Amino acid sequence: MVERIRIGYANCYLLSGDRGSVLIDTCNYKDGPKILKRIKDRNVKLILLTHGHFDHVSSAKYLSERLNVPIAINEKDVPIIGNGEKSVLHGTTLLGRFFSACSMPVLKRSTYSFFEPDILLEDGQDLSQYGVKARVIALPGHTKGSVGVLTDDGEIIVGDAMFNIFRPTVARIFEEEKPMLKSVETIRSSGAKIIYVGHGRPIKNI
Repeated sequence: MVERIRIGYANCYLLSGDRGSVLIDTCNYKDGPKILKRIKDRNVKLILLTHGHFDHVSSAKYLSERLNVPIAINEKDVPIIGNGEKSVLHGTTLLGRFFSACSMPVLKRSTYSFFEPDILLEDGQDLSQYGVKARVIALPGHTKGSVGVLTDDGEIIVGDAMFNIFRPTVARIFEEEKPMLKSVETIRSSGAKIIYVGHGRPIKNI
């Protein structure tokens, strides 16, 4: 079961199974206490980060310490944790270029909770040891190490590999366009019925 936790303009998700739960993304650094209140009694066994941008990782250390659980992220995104200026984002549409222009100053000056990940995620990695029937799926493009989580129940959590701001779209901003577009094809052909995004409402995969 996927539970959307909306905090401001971003989403994180609690993926729950019969034997545990996985928290996917952690929003901004001020959001940790709000998220903890929602999940502290939900048998969380892992914090999984879809990518390294501040609005997805900044409460990871806070929550990891209080829940006593490991943090997982793809190795390719480790360099941008606490170093947002290393993630150069582009946009091809008018709105994408606007988001890109706005995001770069924020990435450079944002307050991060820097951390060293405990687990490096790989494409196809099984998450059953954390109590959920799901696997990691590589979705590069928005960042080089972006990943999603595909559940056996036909749901996929994709971070910023897709957006639903105003309407469902490919990633509005990205490090690399061609991999991003290929990742959207991967999402659409995954067999998932519902796509959960980092920003906006869930999308029906039709």
